[in-house]
Amino acid sequence: MKLFRQFILRPLINEKVRTITTVLGVSLGIAVVIAIQLTNASSVRGFEMALETVAGKTAIEIIGAGSGVDEALLPELSWLREFGIISPVIEGSAALVVGDVKQVSRRQMEAVKILGIDILRDQPFRDYQLLEIQQANGPTGQSASAEATAGRQANGTRDFNTQQFLEILTSEQTVVITEKLASRRHYPLGSTMRLMIGDRVLPFIVRGVLKNEGPARVLDGNFIMMDIAAAQLAFDRLGRVDRIDVLLPEGADVHRDLEAIAKRLPPPLSAQQPSRRSQQVETMLAAFHTNLTALSWIALIVGLFLVYNTVTISVVARREEIGTLRALGLSRNKVLLLFLGEAAALAVVGIAIGLGLARLLADAAVTMTASTVSTLYIAAVSAPPAMTISHLWIAIAIGLPLSLVAAAIPAVEASRVPPTAAMRGHDTLDMRVRFKPAALVAGFVFLVVALALAQLPPIGRRPVFGYMSSFAIVIGAAFMVPAIMYGLARLGRTTLRRRFGVEGLLAHANLTSAIPRLSISVAALSVSLAMMVAIAVMIGSFRDTVVYWVGQTLKADLFIGPGIRPTVGSEQTVSEDVIATLASHPQVAVMDRFRNVDLIFEGNLAVLGGGSYEVVLDHGGLLFKSPENARDEVRRAIGQDAVIISEPFATRYHKGVGDILPIPTPAGVLPFRVAAIYYDYASDRGVVIMDRATFAKYFGELPPTGVAAYLKPGADPEAVRAEMLDMLDEGHRAFIFSNQSLRGEILQVFDSTFAITYALELVAIAVAMLGVAGTLLTLVLERRRELSLLRLTGADRRQVRRMVIIEAALIGAVSQGIGLAVGFALSMVLIYVINVQSFGWTIQFHVPLAFLAQASIAVVIATSIAGIYPARRAAQLVLSHDE
Repeated sequence: MKLFRQFILRPLINEKVRTITTVLGVSLGIAVVIAIQLTNASSVRGFEMALETVAGKTAIEIIGAGSGVDEALLPELSWLREFGIISPVIEGSAALVVGDVKQVSRRQMEAVKILGIDILRDQPFRDYQLLEIQQANGPTGQSASAEATAGRQANGTRDFNTQQFLEILTSEQTVVITEKLASRRHYPLGSTMRLMIGDRVLPFIVRGVLKNEGPARVLDGNFIMMDIAAAQLAFDRLGRVDRIDVLLPEGADVHRDLEAIAKRLPPPLSAQQPSRRSQQVETMLAAFHTNLTALSWIALIVGLFLVYNTVTISVVARREEIGTLRALGLSRNKVLLLFLGEAAALAVVGIAIGLGLARLLADAAVTMTASTVSTLYIAAVSAPPAMTISHLWIAIAIGLPLSLVAAAIPAVEASRVPPTAAMRGHDTLDMRVRFKPAALVAGFVFLVVALALAQLPPIGRRPVFGYMSSFAIVIGAAFMVPAIMYGLARLGRTTLRRRFGVEGLLAHANLTSAIPRLSISVAALSVSLAMMVAIAVMIGSFRDTVVYWVGQTLKADLFIGPGIRPTVGSEQTVSEDVIATLASHPQVAVMDRFRNVDLIFEGNLAVLGGGSYEVVLDHGGLLFKSPENARDEVRRAIGQDAVIISEPFATRYHKGVGDILPIPTPAGVLPFRVAAIYYDYASDRGVVIMDRATFAKYFGELPPTGVAAYLKPGADPEAVRAEMLDMLDEGHRAFIFSNQSLRGEILQVFDSTFAITYALELVAIAVAMLGVAGTLLTLVLERRRELSLLRLTGADRRQVRRMVIIEAALIGAVSQGIGLAVGFALSMVLIYVINVQSFGWTIQFHVPLAFLAQASIAVVIATSIAGIYPARRAAQLVLSHDE
């Protein structure tokens, strides 16, 4: 232990820059991996928390096909009481309206969850306690404590809490809000709050305040409760409820009762446990989470590369000391353990700092991904969960073994230093990598394996073989790096002599002689840069594809939608009053209503929509993938039991034109023929679209979730939009997007979706700088005698500095060049394998030349800057010799 402190820890403390850089690299890698895990957990945590607290003690829920449960079926379900207590529920989302509603954008809306209950039946299900109440005809401020409301009346026939609710939930405009919401938004008892539900702005009177328990904790207190009849009216769901909750007696067998209930339900209805909704959301988010996790490993590669460089520098700088220890009898195994101990020490400190940094990065990552998850998947996204002991063990299990692996090569090399190194002083370390033709063969074998793996199908919608193919490409490229460097060395000598004079010639000679040592560093650096290139090409290709798709698909002049964007589990609709008002504008030629509902297909969440095929064919611009005569097939499908499906749906469920889809409807599960498949980049959940007449036939005339307006020739969309907004009264607020503004919003959502990947690109640039600095420092220390001899041949310190900086720029340029080639190969796997298998999207390959050119220049400049410190060290060695 004393030897470890003297020989390992003391130099680490003295070499602060190198040690801090390495620890920072390891901690960053650990922090990003843990942060992404926390981010992934937060994506479903908010939904799960809302589900659990709102569901309360509900054991089984009865749901309908399409849009809730028809109230006409409730008398037929009286037998459910044989299993326990039942309670119908309305659940939806709204937005708080503060100030002038016409000046508020969708992004500024504060969402709230609304629960409509039958208080006479619901009390046993959910744990809510009244903190304050205002009786409908009593004085403002009459209150009851939480303890009092938990008591019972003297006659013992009715729960006092239930009585209080009955007294205040007597009006369709009465609501009960949470303690947090009342405090944050300053809503005293008796005050009026305005809620935007769909496209209507409705006033409600605050009659009660809930204690911060149970459902009141949903969405950080953004929870409102009202009578079920009032909720039906507010959400335009008269005649139906969202679901029926079933509370089983204590000790009941949930799975047995679930199976028994499911067998007795009429065809439109099905039974499930509330947790099933959470499982469906987790499945929906699985591909998104897997890709984020894969990206997070880039940062870990960075940390391992720095550990490798740090231990290498230690070995090179203390070669003579190692020889002395060997001469004094220290065994090879103990030398090996000393340097592995150095890697372990760096890893332990990095893990400790990384765990602390993970929380900060997780908060930033949640911010980056929140808009994506909220827009494309679910509305409830919470803060990252607290770190637990399991995260510590994960960090140790990842960071410590991989750091030891990264340090293994230089540690083994140190153990091979002979005792004569202390006496002769100029022994060099054994070359780690010698160019052998076998390396080329191995590289080609790995690339062939990568090609074969890319052909294999996914496992459970996860592109496992796609990731393995990417790994094989990286390994294959690493084997080929020495050959590439030897080839470039032969070609570049004359150019460097002509461009940079004698310093360029010396830099070329130094790097050529050090290729065996450099090849591992260049390979590691190239991998980091290759990931940056691959991600950039993938994002550029995806964005270019989306831009083209949007331009071809969005043909309507105006798009009319509700206040809150519909997501999983929420129904936001446009009212008939608004549609009639806007349709009366003289410049409107035709309006196409479309309605979306959540579809459970093969146990997963998808989207079922209804829209006019005729309007789409005559005015719209869906891009069809198949068949070749898709437009004719769709026209023949008008009013028929046929559907068109999105490409992600077809890919995920292996459906093609002519296949039959079993779709649950209020009339039971019915067969629908697939008439065509269209390209879609709006949702990876998968979309099934029926003709509007067919949809109405089976699901009824449901209010639309959106409306597309086609204007007459010559009409100015922006002017019509402004006039339409002026046509709406104070009680209505629709969001109207022009074609151009909607395209801008789609691209804004796209860019925010990939914000976290842009951040990871910066990591690649950073590691390029740190990696080159470490590599050059190793070479400088190894060549200190050669550098000192340069002084004898007339070289001054300025020339030495220039030579080392040229070496830094060359290492950066070669690494970026290899990174570009490997990155293009990885991007092909990302675009044509991983994205297709994860999301079902066909992306057209597009090279962002401007970005890659800028990035390449940035890498060369960054690595040149990183060479300044090693160059100064080299100049100091010349100076010390001169003195």
